[in-house]
Amino acid sequence: MKKCQLLLAVFSFLYLAGLPAQNMDSTSQSIHEKTYRVIPWMSGGIAAVGLATNIVGIPKVKDKPTLTEQELEDLVAKGVSKFNASGLRQDVDFREKAHTISDGFMYSCGIMPFLLFVDKKTKGQYWDIALMYLETQAITSNMYTYSPLGPTFIDRYRPQAYYEELSFDERTSGNQRNSFYSGHVATTATGTFFTAKVLCDLHPEWKGEKYLVYGLASLPTAIVAVLRVQALKHFPTDVIAGGVIGAGLGILIPALHKRWQNKVKLSASYTSTFKGGSIILEF
Repeated sequence: MKKCQLLLAVFSFLYLAGLPAQNMDSTSQSIHEKTYRVIPWMSGGIAAVGLATNIVGIPKVKDKPTLTEQELEDLVAKGVSKFNASGLRQDVDFREKAHTISDGFMYSCGIMPFLLFVDKKTKGQYWDIALMYLETQAITSNMYTYSPLGPTFIDRYRPQAYYEELSFDERTSGNQRNSFYSGHVATTATGTFFTAKVLCDLHPEWKGEKYLVYGLASLPTAIVAVLRVQALKHFPTDVIAGGVIGAGLGILIPALHKRWQNKVKLSASYTSTFKGGSIILEF
């Protein structure tokens, strides 16, 4: 999740650096015409606080007690469920390469939503979408760090701990208790499914094409999931959970902002003789 922190920091800088460029139209602007309702101080606050809390929380997650020799013996003797058994049948020599490739995919998918700005329908909404994405990734990262579903509350041993051919130090690291769930997969899924959701929202004329868009969004997530298993970092259930959580948040946060936008109409008019506006809240 350190990669997620870096992405959030970079995106926050880009957003703040571009704020001065957001000038009001000289005649009129209707916020209701936008796809999403984004309140900068609220979404920005969530993103900023989320970045800070995750920076504090991640080291604590990784600083768990080391495994004992008895724990390792018990793990090997007990084994895992049939569904997760594939996690113990991986090529040990490929684990480092799989880890590196999965990092690359996660970074790429983490910046994927910014490709949305190529779409002409994002005109006038660039910073709203950017800030909404920062908010989404902040929530995703903190779900991993602090929620009851994450490694702060759940101790599950990584596949590495089971492989007797690995060194004792590698198998007993406290980080080996953090198998559930996969932060890499969650971060990847958030990026790809956020992109898919926003694209579909911007193009309501797409009907059957929406299934194709979401299908394409699932491919990088699936690839990272397989790679994390091959890297001996997670079992199949860990990566599935990460994918569901990341995809869910990537879709849910834009959906909430869209629903709020449909409830609120905010318009403002600016001329040389008149400055005014109105707000209408629909239920």
